[in-house]
Amino acid sequence: MNNSITVNAAARRKKHYVNIFFTALFSLGLPFVLGLVESGVSKERLRDTFSDFYRFFVASGILFFVLYAVENYMHVRYADRMDSTKQLFVIMLVISITYFFAVIFGAFLSIYTMPLVMAGLLIGMLIERRLALFGNVLINLAFIILYLTVSPSADVIGIMSAIITSSVSGCFFVIIMRRTYTRMSFFVHSLLIGLFVSVPVAILCTLLNPDYTGFDILVNSLWAFVSIVLSVAFFMILLPMLESIFRLYTNFRLEELCSAEYPLLRKLASEAPGTYNHCLAVGNIAEACSIKIGESPALAKACAYYHDMGKIKNPVCFTENQRGYNPHDDLIPEVSIKMITDHTEYGYQLLKKNKFPDIIVNVAREHHGTTPVKYFYYKVKNITDEKLEQEEFCYTGPRPQTKTAAIIMIADTVEAATRAQGVDENRDNFRTFIHNLIQEKVNQGQFNECPLTLKDLKDIEDVIVETLPSLYHQRIKYSK
Repeated sequence: MNNSITVNAAARRKKHYVNIFFTALFSLGLPFVLGLVESGVSKERLRDTFSDFYRFFVASGILFFVLYAVENYMHVRYADRMDSTKQLFVIMLVISITYFFAVIFGAFLSIYTMPLVMAGLLIGMLIERRLALFGNVLINLAFIILYLTVSPSADVIGIMSAIITSSVSGCFFVIIMRRTYTRMSFFVHSLLIGLFVSVPVAILCTLLNPDYTGFDILVNSLWAFVSIVLSVAFFMILLPMLESIFRLYTNFRLEELCSAEYPLLRKLASEAPGTYNHCLAVGNIAEACSIKIGESPALAKACAYYHDMGKIKNPVCFTENQRGYNPHDDLIPEVSIKMITDHTEYGYQLLKKNKFPDIIVNVAREHHGTTPVKYFYYKVKNITDEKLEQEEFCYTGPRPQTKTAAIIMIADTVEAATRAQGVDENRDNFRTFIHNLIQEKVNQGQFNECPLTLKDLKDIEDVIVETLPSLYHQRIKYSK
C-alpha cells in the first residue's frame, strides 16, 4: 500500500510539472493571439498594436500567475479526484473562447456585453463549483490587464465596471449550480440573475463614474443584461460539445443518462431485466450514501445505473436474469469464471465506445475490484485435491479509485446479498450482516486506493441499515 501511495504521489508530482509547462506556454501565447484579434476587429496595423510589445509579456506573467494558482488549487485539493492535465486544458480552452468573444463584443458593441460570465459557468459545470468560484474572479481580473494590453485606449473605469458586474453575476451563477438539474430551470435562473443582479450592479458601477449620464445608466444596464443572455447562450451551445470531446459530466448530462428512455438503459431493461432492476436498487442505495458523505448523488446514481452494463453480453449467466435454467450447470468452472468476471471489462469497453463520462466508464470496471468469485472457488475446491490459487478466481480490477466507485462496490454487494438472504427483522442482526459485508471488502484491501475514510464507511453503513429494509419490506397478504 505504501509503495502504491509513493508511486501515485510521484505521478501526480510529474503531472504537476507538466501542467506548469503547458500553463507557461499558454500564458505566453494568448496575449499575442488576442492582440491579433484586436488588430482585426479595430482595423489597426499590427505595428501599432505591438509597438510596445513588452506589455504583452507583462500580461503573460499575470495570466500565468492566475492559471498557476488555479492549477495548484486543483493539484492540492482535487489530486485524488480528477485528471488535472485534462481539466487544465479545459480551463485554458474555456478562457481562450471567453476572452475571444469578449474582445469581439467589446469592440463592436459595448464592454458591458462581454460574456465573461461564460468562463465561470463552464468551469463550474464541467469541473467543480468551488474551483469555478475561486477562478471566476481571478480570470476576470486577468482579463482587465489583457484587454488594456491589446486595447490601451479603452475606458479603464468602464472596463473595471464591466468586470465587477461579470464577477458578481458569475459568483451567483456558481452558487445556484448545485440545485440546477434541468436546462430550463438554469435558463430561468439566468434571467433572474440578469435582472436582479447584473442590472443593479451595472447601474451602481455607472453611478460611480463622475461623467455618467442618465442615458449611460439605461444603456449600460441593458448591455449588462444582454451579456448574461449571451453568456448563457454560448454556454448552452458549448457545454454538450465540451462534454463529448473531453468525456466530462454535468448535472444536465447525468439527468439525461438516468432517463429510462436512454438507449443503453432500454437495452439493459429488455435484454437483462433482472440486472436492470438490480441497478435501479443499487442507484437508490448509492444516492443516499453519497448524500451522507458529501459526494454527488446524481453522479452516484448514474454510475449505479450503468455499473453492470457488461452483463448485456451474456445475461442468462447471471442469477438475477435466470428463470429456472442455470447454464453454469453445464459448464466447467474455469469457463464460468471467465464469463462472470468479463462483464466488468465488457461494460467498460461498451460505455467507452458510447462516449460516456470517464468516471462512469471507470466505475463499470472498478466496482468489483479484485474480489474473488467465491461460489466457483469453493465449487472447484470441493471436487479437486489440487492446491488452488484464489487469485485465479478473482476479478481483474482495478480497485476503486474514487469514493463514488467504492460506494457502488458496497451498494452492489449489500443489495445482491440482501436480495438473496432477505432482511433480518432483528435490527442488530441486520446491522451485523451489513457490517460484515463491508468489513470483508476492507480486509481484502479493496478501498486502499481511494480516499474513503473510516468515518465514511460508518456513515455508509448507517445509511444502508436505514435504507435497505424499506426497499424490501413485506406487504400485507390479501386473501383470495
